[in-house]
Amino acid sequence: MKRLIIVTGSSRGIGRSIALELNRIYDRESAFLLLARDLDSLESVKNQMVIDSEAKNQIHLVQIDFSAQYEMTDYFSILKNTFTSTQVEKFREVIAIYNHGTLEFGSVSLIAQENLRQKFETNLFSIWSFLSALNLFIPATLTPKQTHVNISSGYANEPVANWSGHCCARSARDMLFKCFALEQPGFKILNYEPGIVYTDMLKQACQFSTDYKGILLFKKKTE
Repeated sequence: MKRLIIVTGSSRGIGRSIALELNRIYDRESAFLLLARDLDSLESVKNQMVIDSEAKNQIHLVQIDFSAQYEMTDYFSILKNTFTSTQVEKFREVIAIYNHGTLEFGSVSLIAQENLRQKFETNLFSIWSFLSALNLFIPATLTPKQTHVNISSGYANEPVANWSGHCCARSARDMLFKCFALEQPGFKILNYEPGIVYTDMLKQACQFSTDYKGILLFKKKTE
């Protein structure tokens, strides 16, 4: 396989759609690594990908809870246990989509009373650790053609009452990739905000908040 494609949070929603579409675009000689909590849903995605690519791609699944406070070394072990050194040496391109994340609701004071580390683990620290592990596992000196895409959010740049946990984590996540872009000028690195996407996460947001224009548009469409 000459190409490695990684999609986190790929069992449903945006991540699932990205994995399926990339598999259709790169329908041969690609190795996929899909990571998410729901293994049954990951298996469903894999089955569809095998059909679409006529089994010409390799698809690896890893069931993982990104809130579990794994260290960078843990993510490095996942990569090392999934791909042999011989496979890694054959990769001519790496495409990594960092999609996983959660919504965190509550006032500034309420969020502070809860486990801030766990809330930021999923939306920021796990991204940081996994990105670092991947950068060590497949450095630019080995595979200079790399694309890293952070699936961002409008909340990274717009403050919303009772969304401080989500807004702060997403803003920091964007800055992480901006810094990484300066460190790796040869890579393609992007913070991509997909806009209003009708997923389970947006439905969850609708149940909590009524004061954000994207949510109001979603409600109007579904009423």
